[in-house]
Amino acid sequence: MILTLFYMIATSIQSRRILFLKTHLSSLFQGNTNTYPSIMFYNKTIGSYKESKSTMNDYENDEFMTSCLCVNKTDARLEELLWYYGDMRLCTIFPQQKVDISSWLTYQYGKTVFPLHINNRNGNLLQSEYKLYILVEADLESYNPLAVTHATKVEDYGLIITWTANKNIDLIIESDLDMVAKFFIAAMEGQCYVNNGLLLKRIETVLISGKPCLYNSDILNSTPTKKFIDKIEWEMHTEKLKSLSNTARIASEKCKSLEVKEFPGLIVYPENILDAEIELVKRIESNETLEIESKSEVSTPVSINIPQYEIQLSEDEIQKITEDIEFQGVPHSTSKSLDVLDNLEDESKAIRYRQVSCSDIKSTSKPFHDAKDSKIMVSTSPFKNSMAEITTKLSNKNVKPNVLIYADSLIARNNVKGVLEESLGTDKYTIYALSPEEARNDAWIENAALVVVCGNVGNEIGSQIVEYILHGGKLLALCSDVIHILLPSFKTAEVRENELVHFSYGKWKHIRMMHHIFCYQASPVRTRFSQDHEDVKMSSVSPPESIDVKDKKGNSHSFDLKVLGTEETWHTPSILLATLPESGGKVVFSQIHLEVDPMQYEFEESKFNALKESNVTRLEIFNDLLKVHLGIEFRSPLQITTSVIYKSAFFLGRHELKLEMLEKLKDIMKTNDTLKMSKLEIQFCRSSTVPKPASSSFLPIMVHQCPDNFSTVEYFENLTSKELGRLVIYAEVITSSMDVFNSYKLGHGLAVIVRQQTQGRGRSKNIWLSPKGSALFSLQLHVPTNTILGRRISILQHLISVAIISAFKSLPGYEDIDLRLKWPNDIYAGNNIKIGGMIIETHVISDLNICNVGVGINLFNKEPTCCINDIVCAFNEMYNKKLKMISYEQYFAIVFNEIERWLNIVQDDGIDVFLDAYYTYWMHTDADVTVLSITGMTQNVRILGIDDYGYLRVRGEDGAIFTVHPDGNTFDCLKGLIAPK
Repeated sequence: MILTLFYMIATSIQSRRILFLKTHLSSLFQGNTNTYPSIMFYNKTIGSYKESKSTMNDYENDEFMTSCLCVNKTDARLEELLWYYGDMRLCTIFPQQKVDISSWLTYQYGKTVFPLHINNRNGNLLQSEYKLYILVEADLESYNPLAVTHATKVEDYGLIITWTANKNIDLIIESDLDMVAKFFIAAMEGQCYVNNGLLLKRIETVLISGKPCLYNSDILNSTPTKKFIDKIEWEMHTEKLKSLSNTARIASEKCKSLEVKEFPGLIVYPENILDAEIELVKRIESNETLEIESKSEVSTPVSINIPQYEIQLSEDEIQKITEDIEFQGVPHSTSKSLDVLDNLEDESKAIRYRQVSCSDIKSTSKPFHDAKDSKIMVSTSPFKNSMAEITTKLSNKNVKPNVLIYADSLIARNNVKGVLEESLGTDKYTIYALSPEEARNDAWIENAALVVVCGNVGNEIGSQIVEYILHGGKLLALCSDVIHILLPSFKTAEVRENELVHFSYGKWKHIRMMHHIFCYQASPVRTRFSQDHEDVKMSSVSPPESIDVKDKKGNSHSFDLKVLGTEETWHTPSILLATLPESGGKVVFSQIHLEVDPMQYEFEESKFNALKESNVTRLEIFNDLLKVHLGIEFRSPLQITTSVIYKSAFFLGRHELKLEMLEKLKDIMKTNDTLKMSKLEIQFCRSSTVPKPASSSFLPIMVHQCPDNFSTVEYFENLTSKELGRLVIYAEVITSSMDVFNSYKLGHGLAVIVRQQTQGRGRSKNIWLSPKGSALFSLQLHVPTNTILGRRISILQHLISVAIISAFKSLPGYEDIDLRLKWPNDIYAGNNIKIGGMIIETHVISDLNICNVGVGINLFNKEPTCCINDIVCAFNEMYNKKLKMISYEQYFAIVFNEIERWLNIVQDDGIDVFLDAYYTYWMHTDADVTVLSITGMTQNVRILGIDDYGYLRVRGEDGAIFTVHPDGNTFDCLKGLIAPK
């Protein structure tokens, strides 16, 4: 009781101190920023650490007055002594001190040991009104390994953005008024050991100018779990810091990139280098070319001039460079190759803009771990570049799975969707109706295999369609004004009075169909079409063989034009094909209403009869255009005739566990062990139960039987978890595995595994393709709200993603398979092949988060993209390996094992270890994206990481750091993000 009282008093005093100091500092930071003073905490103990105690006269020496790093240090004057105790002082300095950070080095973002052991990911939003920069100095010679455990973590008070080292380690931290006040109070209370057990010398608010140097940090950075343990090791580390900092100072002064002499391959890039000065390879020899010949037995050194310094490379190393370029999609030549050098030069220019604020984990290392160990170890993969080649080759064979429909009429949209669903099926393509708002956004452009347009689109959406075609897109335009935009020379001849015409296309001759009310042609010879009583037939001028179209930037692109079908009265082009050779983009324009169902004209007898008679031909022509001219793949006749057959599911697990769960569900189940969901009714069928047949709305679950095509032996032999996956509902065919859970609290760790889904759901309104061979499951997790994860449940999706990748990498030999995370919830092979994703639906019941996790991974299915086992086969072939294919049962077991392991790590130890693994796998290091605010304004930002709730932390062009949420975009959440209020 007494201890509690003392604790309350101490807490109250601490809060009052912070409030008082914050209020006082707030009063100092009023008016023009140029009139602010600098607030400085100074600890003279550093001097007495080596010499003797200080006295009050120390106020007058330069060391006390301000940092020697400040460019206006000679003007510094003591204005107000706010506090002192022993060797420590808190005061204001006038004028505000300034630091030029041009010769400093960019600090890494994330958990690192270089230059200090720091977890540099402050998740708090800064108060924009009082955003401050503080200079922190700590003495490098005062290293005390015993003080590390109780040291003050400087990253707790802001985001470290740059550093330098000489006799001190100096940091610039972006912070705010509240954090600065807390930092000062901590120092005043004697918490003067900071990271790595160094004595804090100074905290000072400053103005900063310039931009810090960049460097390839992956050469220096150790594994994130390593800490320094002895004085000798620390002294070696400090020499490394001083050497790198000294090189940065010289590089900044000379305005050129330099290699650190003591560390070959470690390059410092000053921010003030002009673009024109960035060259990775210069011409050598009089012929201004570099001849790269095949590897020889004798390796002759070749000098390559990199800006302002020389590196000696052997022919073997030159060969390796060109191989790396080839893996990135740049053509490789073993002869004179200026094109290769130009591409390499472009790569060099990109370095200048890459902020090295955290380890470029994507290009350096891949993790592996012991399933029993919560630590993440990182090993460098020798197969990294070749994995990029594998994923690039596989992605080139893939077909984008989205088919988009944009129509100005609901009837036309539904007609087209019905035809597409019948012809294409839902295993390979997902069919979306594109809204006007979505069409104006550009997120869909890179994600569509086909776009079908019916009717008018307007200029704004039309310009987006042009961009889509220029990117190699395929378009079917049905009676649309988009022909004006893509083929501007085609003009309207006259409005037709009789729309029912005869036309021919390919093998289909004299077909009666509805023509567009407008007739577009390149150059009509009459101002109107013939009337029924006129016996006049004339031909229009043949359309040109090519036509130019301008993009948004005004650049011209030449389309090849071909007439595929003609209307037989005036011989006007009814169906045209426009091809863009440079990108492979194709457009089929039809002035025939191929989308019209005869039933639309059931009250116009003559039209109805004619259209009904030609309806089969209409569908054949529609499909022929897609297949022959637009390259869309169709289902085989066998697939079309094979209907989905729903079957009974099976309840798997130990008998006593099954009975225990059924007993808990008695209160919510109806008679006969039936549970009614919103979309599905399930029934647990015991030995004596005679269930009704399975259907899309009813799922019988056999309690005492096992499936024929799922090995329970293999599954449970691989399962080591205590709760997750111990009970499984296994279904052959189901609408969606998520439908089994609905909002009911069924059981922590209960899994639903399905072979095939007919109505799979993805994020937002996305459709989840569920072809046979994909690994699909839903998992119910119960997370108490008062736990570490329960208080930030939105981070669960990232935890699941990490668990899936680490499950694969826990298998021997799989450490080198390049799997990555795309925020917020996609799993990729390399940078360009999506192999999986997830959704999580959470309901809160009392003090419990009921989380239903749905995951789909391409395991055996080669379509619609590619699968894990395709990558394994390619890996085996390239390296003559013998990695085994991952079985269906093994996959689910190891994933459930890993999810449970990561849940335990986070709940027991916090999120730091998890975040280390997350950043090891993710693919967004230093990526630039566009943020779309709620007001419709956009700005370019750089991704820094995720905050404690899993949202992206980004830095804006003005330097402000804030979080963004996914915008629910159907096709690619990183195309547009919502900045919250």
